[in-house]
Amino acid sequence: MIKKSFLFILVSLFVSSLNAQMIPISTSDYGLKAYPISVRYQKYETDSTNKPKDQRSSFIDDYLMNFNENRLLVEKINYIGGKNDRYSKFTYNVNRTLDKEEFFEPTNKIISTISYSYAYLGRPSEVVAVEYPASLGGANKMVSKQTYKWNEKGQLSEYSTFGDDATIQKTIKYFYGPQDSLIYTLTTFGYNRNIEKTVYNRDFNFFVKEMILYRNDSQVRRETYTLDDKNLIVNKKVYNGKDKLTLDYKYTYDEHGYMTSEIGVDPKGAWAIEYYYKYEKDQFFNWTKKTTFDGWQPKYVELRKFEYSNKQHFYDDLKDAATKKVVRERSE
Repeated sequence: MIKKSFLFILVSLFVSSLNAQMIPISTSDYGLKAYPISVRYQKYETDSTNKPKDQRSSFIDDYLMNFNENRLLVEKINYIGGKNDRYSKFTYNVNRTLDKEEFFEPTNKIISTISYSYAYLGRPSEVVAVEYPASLGGANKMVSKQTYKWNEKGQLSEYSTFGDDATIQKTIKYFYGPQDSLIYTLTTFGYNRNIEKTVYNRDFNFFVKEMILYRNDSQVRRETYTLDDKNLIVNKKVYNGKDKLTLDYKYTYDEHGYMTSEIGVDPKGAWAIEYYYKYEKDQFFNWTKKTTFDGWQPKYVELRKFEYSNKQHFYDDLKDAATKKVVRERSE
């Protein structure tokens, strides 16, 4: 679901002003329905038997996410070879904004901390990452910092990153147009003199129909988008710096918005990319098994095991945004 989620986030970003949520922390951020309190995720390579390939002793990815009753992520545990590995803990402020993320060894020794600060109306202002390397005797060492600035309309106007690694040092400035929609960004870097400009052209509904990336006034890449009535991208065309079409993507989705196919055709009409996705779902329409096919050959299997809270209202659990009051419950 990673690609589908990326496309959804991309469209969401284009539709409204920038959402400054820094990392996915809620069940809705992960595209999860109902009230899951834990999700165990596993991914492995497969073949025509749909079993782990080459008798793998560990998965490509294997972790457990635990959520609280507010649907916020509180813990993520990684596994290697079926055994607990490093894990993260998340804590929140009284207004449910993320306060701190701590990363630990399996022995409970802390590795790093990411702290979040906020400005007016809970807008992010600063994110600081600190590590505790053994070479310094476990003393804290700041490795990166992110800062956010906002305009008078509450839109993100500037985002900067700083750190020991020069390659992460950059500043992005955001500029808005009609209906307060993002129309272009300017990016400067701390390690070179390049200036990148990304332009977003929109249709009459203010959805992005075209994105153009320039570097030092020369086009690097151009993409055009076609959306369906659910605001999902069904076609994407990619052009190079000389404005020559390189790939033409087509996407299809099922009734729950999960991507079912991704086809990329080159300028000569040959299928350069051909992926299909098959899902098994539970009673809340969260997928529990996803198989990725490269052409007709199974390539990956992803598994998700859910544990839900006792709140079983799901679609009929309509909550008022201000009072959080259930206004209609499912009849038994």
